[in-house]
Amino acid sequence: MGRPKYLVAAVALAGVAVAAVVLATRTNPSSVGGADVQGSGRTAPPLAAKGWINSPPLTPAALAGKVVVYDFWTYSCVNCVRTIPYVRSWYDRYKAEGLVVIGVHSPEFDFEKNHANVQKAVTKLGVDYPVALDDDMTIWNAFGNQYWPADYIFNRSGKEADTHFGEGGYAQTETLLRKLLGVAPSSPHAVVGGSEGGTDGPGDITPETYNGSERGDQNFASPEPLTDGTGSFSAPSSLAVHQHALSGTWTVSAQYVQSADAGSAIVLRYFAGQVNLVMATADGNPVSASVQVDDRPPTTVQVTGSDLYPLVADNSDGTHTLRITAQSPGLQAYAFTFGG
Repeated sequence: MGRPKYLVAAVALAGVAVAAVVLATRTNPSSVGGADVQGSGRTAPPLAAKGWINSPPLTPAALAGKVVVYDFWTYSCVNCVRTIPYVRSWYDRYKAEGLVVIGVHSPEFDFEKNHANVQKAVTKLGVDYPVALDDDMTIWNAFGNQYWPADYIFNRSGKEADTHFGEGGYAQTETLLRKLLGVAPSSPHAVVGGSEGGTDGPGDITPETYNGSERGDQNFASPEPLTDGTGSFSAPSSLAVHQHALSGTWTVSAQYVQSADAGSAIVLRYFAGQVNLVMATADGNPVSASVQVDDRPPTTVQVTGSDLYPLVADNSDGTHTLRITAQSPGLQAYAFTFGG
C-alpha cells in the first residue's frame, strides 16, 4: 500500500471527488444533504486496537443503539488538529443524546506509535472522547480509509450513514448528527470557539512537503540525490515555488532528514500564510533551530519532543522563502504542512 495522505485544504479536490462518488452511490429519498440517514451502507468493522485512551475497549455490543463517529487522525497532522475542537464539541454536546465519538489514531510516522506521545498529545489538545490506538493501521485498512482527517458516521442501527474527508463541513455534519440522534430542532447546538475555517484555500497553496527519501524528492531542488545516508548538500541560489532543498551536512532516512552539524539548513520556497513542520530530536534532548522568512529577523524554535511545530503564522497567503537552521546536530525534520 502506498503511504496514505493528509487531505489538506489546498489539495482537497481529489478527496472531494472521492467523497462525491461515495455519497452519490448512497443517496436515496431519505437523504439529508447527500447523506443516507436510514443507513443502507455497510456495518462498521470491529475495532482491533493496540490500546485505548479515555475509555476501555469499545466492542460492537457497547456501541449498539448509538450514533457513532469514527474520526481518523494522527497527532502531527495539522489538518487533524484543526478539526479536533469541532469533533470535541459534538461529543460534549451530544454524548448524553446517544453519540459516541471514537478518535482512531492511525500514525503516519514511527514516533506516533509511541503511546506516551499520543497520551501527551491527547492531553495537550483536550481530546476527551475515546481514542483507539491503531498502531499497525489495522482499523484504517478495515475501513478502507485513505486520508487524514476522515469521519465515518454510523446510525443507531449500526449502518454507515455518511463519510467526510478533510477539514470543513462542520455545520453540515452537526445537522446530520442531530437528525440521526433525533434531537429537536429547537435544542441547543454544539459550542466551539471561533468560526468554521480551514475548508478551502487558493489552489496554489504549497502542498504537504516531505523531507525523507521515501517521498522527499518530489519537490527536491538540490543537485545531490536524496538517498539514505549522510552527505553534504548545497541549496541552489534560487528555488521555484513549492521547491525545497538541503544545505550543509544531513543524514537522510526514509521518513526524515537529521542535521549532522550545527548550521545545517532546509530552504523552502512556499506559497501560504501558515507553515508547520513535524520535528523530533535524535536522542530526546532539546535542539534549537533558527527560522527565517525572507529578510525578516530570525526567530528560534525549541524542539523538545516529537510533534508538529508552527513556524510561520502570517495568516495571509504569499510567496516566501523560509530557511530553518539547526543549531546543533540531531534535529529531525519530517514534513512541512501549510495553511492560508
